[in-house]
Amino acid sequence: MKRLHGVVCATVTPMQSNGDIDTDSAKALYRYLADAGIHCLYPNGTNGESLSLSEQERKTIARLAVEQTAGRQTVYIQCGAATVQESYRQVQYAKEIGADGAGLMTPVFFPVDEPAMEQYYAAALEEVADFPIYMYNIPSHTGNDLSPAVLGRLMDRYPSLYGIKYSAADLIRLSAYVHAPQTRLADVLIGCDRLAACCMLSGGVGWVSSPAAIFPKPFVCLYQQYQAGHLEEMKKAQEAISAFSNRLNHIPEIPAVKYVLKKMGIIRCDTVRRPLRPLTEAEKQTLDQLMRDL
Repeated sequence: MKRLHGVVCATVTPMQSNGDIDTDSAKALYRYLADAGIHCLYPNGTNGESLSLSEQERKTIARLAVEQTAGRQTVYIQCGAATVQESYRQVQYAKEIGADGAGLMTPVFFPVDEPAMEQYYAAALEEVADFPIYMYNIPSHTGNDLSPAVLGRLMDRYPSLYGIKYSAADLIRLSAYVHAPQTRLADVLIGCDRLAACCMLSGGVGWVSSPAAIFPKPFVCLYQQYQAGHLEEMKKAQEAISAFSNRLNHIPEIPAVKYVLKKMGIIRCDTVRRPLRPLTEAEKQTLDQLMRDL
């Protein structure tokens, strides 16, 4: 079974000017990412505006990602939704369409303690017992945090649970996740471009990025140099990525990625759904200059 590794692109969801899903642009985006050497796709996550999509729209995006890659890339569908019931249905659908696995975000909004968190994931893992799953912990957005203890206990019980995507900048927690299970190591990916190298040097297997879609070369290079043991070259690639991230720091990421992909001719529109907003002219000029520099 394929596992998440290397550069995992949290893909945006292309939309038409009226806000409808743009399926042609989505197909073009997935093909472009495969050609760019991105190792894995992760649609319907935070950067895919998943909680602003209907259940059917999310299924459409998931199906297109699987169809367009045709085995060229590893594809995991992020299945966490606003309701528990839809989350479980999305996991089942990901399995039905032949995705390599699913990411499952923690429950959102309602406070969830450790026993409830464990029950939430256990129910999904039992429903699709032979389907690979990664937990997804983004506490700044969901209001809930997933402890290493819960990850460890569940990985010791369920072989199909491979690890976790962790969207925070805590390397101590990351290391705790890696070693949480008693029976094996957890696959841990960080959701922070600036810490990609640190994640892997701390025992992680890769990182999840949306900007990798618009600046893929140093992202792919970083992982290649890490695999080859060329630490100085890996450091240079990380510095390039960090400098790139710093220049995007004060611009909303999702509309920024869409804007650049539109300028590159990959997608047709840079439309986002509320509560996200379009970029200001000043933000667009900053991105235009960044593209000229690159």
